[in-house]
Amino acid sequence: MEEQCRGSLLVFINPHSGRGKSLETFAHTVAPKLDRSLIRYEVVVTTGPNHARNVLMTKTDLGKFNGILILSGDGLVFEALNGVLCREDAFSIFPNLPIGIVPSGSGNGLLCSVLSKYGTKMNEKSVMDRALEIATSPTARAESVALYSVKTETATYAAFLSIGWGLMADIDIESEKWRKLGGHRFTLMGFIRSCNLRSYKGRLTYRPYKARDYTPSSNVFSIYDKTTQQRIDDSTSITIPSFADSEDEEKHLKNQKTTWTLHDSEDTTSSESESDEEVVIEDDFINMYAVTLSHIAADGPFAPSAKLEDNRIHLSYILWKDIGTRVDIAKYLLAIEHETHLDLPFVKRVEVSSMKLEVLSDGSYVVLDGEVVETKSIQVSSTRNNICVFSSTA
Repeated sequence: MEEQCRGSLLVFINPHSGRGKSLETFAHTVAPKLDRSLIRYEVVVTTGPNHARNVLMTKTDLGKFNGILILSGDGLVFEALNGVLCREDAFSIFPNLPIGIVPSGSGNGLLCSVLSKYGTKMNEKSVMDRALEIATSPTARAESVALYSVKTETATYAAFLSIGWGLMADIDIESEKWRKLGGHRFTLMGFIRSCNLRSYKGRLTYRPYKARDYTPSSNVFSIYDKTTQQRIDDSTSITIPSFADSEDEEKHLKNQKTTWTLHDSEDTTSSESESDEEVVIEDDFINMYAVTLSHIAADGPFAPSAKLEDNRIHLSYILWKDIGTRVDIAKYLLAIEHETHLDLPFVKRVEVSSMKLEVLSDGSYVVLDGEVVETKSIQVSSTRNNICVFSSTA
């Protein structure tokens, strides 16, 4: 059996996510399929917040795995990525350690964005069936997903999906108490919030997106052809230029592994920089929602034009002064399912490379990739860094 083994996965299971069936799904469905595919696995059952983060911060043998498999939702993916971010070798691990997802959380935007690219129908059964097939297949492939640098007053994060504030952030967080309803929790809270509409005072600053001669790549590869360490070694040998001085080489390697590559970096031409004026809006908002992938859930794409590897941020917002009645907001929430929400006249939208939100009133949540971040100021920057996610089978 040892000789026949095709590879190995590090598996994280959140037993309390969504409807609380992750352990059952793994034991009855995932594990038997992995066994049949001759894929070994090491299981970590999370016991609370930051468990996965702490494991990934300190694990010394990550390189031996072909990938990570997460049985939960976007929240555990976010936690895992930010555990990796705390490591010195974070930026060599990100594009070389594929992340697979079996949905058991109520928010599965990353998985739905990936599967929709390949034509999977966005209903619970189809998403689950296809996710299981990819996660347990010896011919599974992964591809790039853009990564974003996020700074608050006290912390730095890696993010992959969304930043929300106002109406939709409140719906997301205030519906947590109804987790067992699955995706229906958002519909119910959306109705309640539309009837009890709030406004939120804030300052939004953004820089419109420019390509800057950058063409993102999907970089599709077979997961079980190589271990993470083998992929890291391969990428290092390709990217190291020749140096006359060993100190220069050491410095280059250190920079390769420890820094973000911001899309709006200092090496842009002066003519571009001069035209990159920031736009500032200080007003009463109803909703501010920015996404980097097409889906935030299974009920229709929030940003239909978003691509997995593309590093632009799709920002949309609604100002209090631009809506007529509460019916407009109900229409907006219903329109998301039909992909027509961005066509409503009171919805402003723009593609940006960076944005900063300063919250000027109390009583609102700032939500990053579905997780509450305690801050009054948050800045998101697109980068040329990426992660890789299980996406298809050969």
